[in-house]
Amino acid sequence: MALRIIRIERCSRVRGHPWVDLKQLAEISADLSDGESVALIDSTGYFLGCGIFDRQDPVAAWRRYSLAEDIAFDEAYIASAIVEAMHKRAEESCQRLVSSDADYLPGLIVDLFNDVARVTLETNTTRQHIDLITEVIRDNLSVTEIVIDSIEDPRTASGQGLRGRWIEIDDIEYRIDLLNTDKPAFFLDQREQHALVGSLCEGRTVLDAFSHSGAFALQAARAGAERVVALDVEENYVKAIGANAQQNRCPIETVTSDALKYISGCDAGTLDGIILDPPSCFFADRGSVEELHRKALITCASGGLLATYCRDNKISGQSFERLVADAAACAGREARVFARTGQPFDFPSMLHLPESNLLKGLILEVE
Repeated sequence: MALRIIRIERCSRVRGHPWVDLKQLAEISADLSDGESVALIDSTGYFLGCGIFDRQDPVAAWRRYSLAEDIAFDEAYIASAIVEAMHKRAEESCQRLVSSDADYLPGLIVDLFNDVARVTLETNTTRQHIDLITEVIRDNLSVTEIVIDSIEDPRTASGQGLRGRWIEIDDIEYRIDLLNTDKPAFFLDQREQHALVGSLCEGRTVLDAFSHSGAFALQAARAGAERVVALDVEENYVKAIGANAQQNRCPIETVTSDALKYISGCDAGTLDGIILDPPSCFFADRGSVEELHRKALITCASGGLLATYCRDNKISGQSFERLVADAAACAGREARVFARTGQPFDFPSMLHLPESNLLKGLILEVE
């Protein structure tokens, strides 16, 4: 059956952007059902593509999955797109296999942790096809279980329980519990950064603020850091970091504290390695972000390392760098850029979708 082709007013977003918000679809939305495949053309005759309509997210009520004409988001399309995304990945035991819009499967994320796959369903559309999605994963991966993460609490596809397990990632073992939201997750998009920054920490006194699972701290300790402090405001996370450190025989000091409060209590020049990887919600208050970086730069010794990251898709890499530069100026410090970092290969971003470029970072040598 051919897709409906609907004409809308000229899209307010930049041409090529794959999302249309609900306001622009107001006049025709009553005739659309969630999960329906719809082709859109704007008032100038420009073909926006084939996309999925879903009221759940007003900012992205229509999300394009194809620029080809008359391509339905049906079972055949979903299955082939999942397989194609997987084939683009390297043969890694822990990685992202499907990355939503960037793999032309809006609302679907698939992560692999050794023999367990985690499926994140962000839209009503993907939830409608969960049986097919799990079937395709089982047919193409050697997994013992699939964890389904949707609006409700995570569950297994089998309906059975799933205990936490030790998983080795880049020569470090982590206790990962995909069903327990009180336990820290492992951020696969930072795998490369964990190893890179850790390799730069030999002989340093390192603070891993916002430590979460302790991955930066563990890599720093393994690389020969003189002292490593792993900090998080969540006590459950700090306990998990301690267990990970003990399992890997890594000497790490763990502290439950607010990052800004802890750094503010450190004397100037007492740390020569600081890692800042805050959650995206932290960037809602620009003043706090600037103050955190100002204090970190004051605390950092001459020749010290500052690795800092931003997970807010509303802040561009350029804007983030400007923010850090302003903080350095206020602190009276200069810094050389060792590296500007972004998302790894298994977390692709789209040219016309800035929102898909979530992670950006700077590795600095502080003068």
